[in-house]
Amino acid sequence: MINQIEQNYVPPKYGSRRFNCPSCSAFSGQKWFEGLNSFDVIYLEPSLREVTGEEDQFIHIVNGHYNDNVFAISFCISCEKPSFWIEGKLVYPQRSSVPFPHSDMPEEIKKLYNEARSIVTMSPRASVAILRLAVEKILPLLGAKKGKINDMIGELVGKGLPHRIQMALDSLRVIGNEAVHPGKIDLDGIDGKETAVALFGVLNFVVEKMLTEPREIEDIYSLLPDSTKKGIDERDNKALTKQ
Repeated sequence: MINQIEQNYVPPKYGSRRFNCPSCSAFSGQKWFEGLNSFDVIYLEPSLREVTGEEDQFIHIVNGHYNDNVFAISFCISCEKPSFWIEGKLVYPQRSSVPFPHSDMPEEIKKLYNEARSIVTMSPRASVAILRLAVEKILPLLGAKKGKINDMIGELVGKGLPHRIQMALDSLRVIGNEAVHPGKIDLDGIDGKETAVALFGVLNFVVEKMLTEPREIEDIYSLLPDSTKKGIDERDNKALTKQ
């Protein structure tokens, strides 16, 4: 199964009471403070002002809280380190909102994943291009002969690749190609980062389904007595000869 960090990763969000801390990565409670300006004196309020009723029509609002302050601070209860927010956006420390790589991801792929993860905020396009390279590297590990990505996916489909995995791989392939050769998919627009972040989850999904789950089944099957496995093999061979 996906480990606890991968499964429950919650990106930092303005005003949220619990998320994965951008400093220590722990899923932890947060204490919020607002830096407000009064008569040219900045003072701290020990909470954020929540929006209620018809006030939600105002523009200085993020995630149900006013953000028309000088700054806001969230303190991680786990590591006690602060995060600074301006206009509802995290400005320090700068950490990726992308989930961590799957624990079963091969090291070569994990290095590319983390490289793409580190730059997704600055350049979603470059991040997606690196993910495309990660797909190219992982396909031979899934049983394909080295070649063009499209051909490798087709080969795996011919070997019985599940349709959902094919869809995941082709999504990474096609959008990755758009990052290298811009076309119909806008990775520079407002939704570019969201698209890139979603693709990290897609790659983790491929690892979970194609590497983790088969290994877990094999580990359980290996616990069966050799005599039982021999009987199963004989049964299966008889069934195959009748076809």
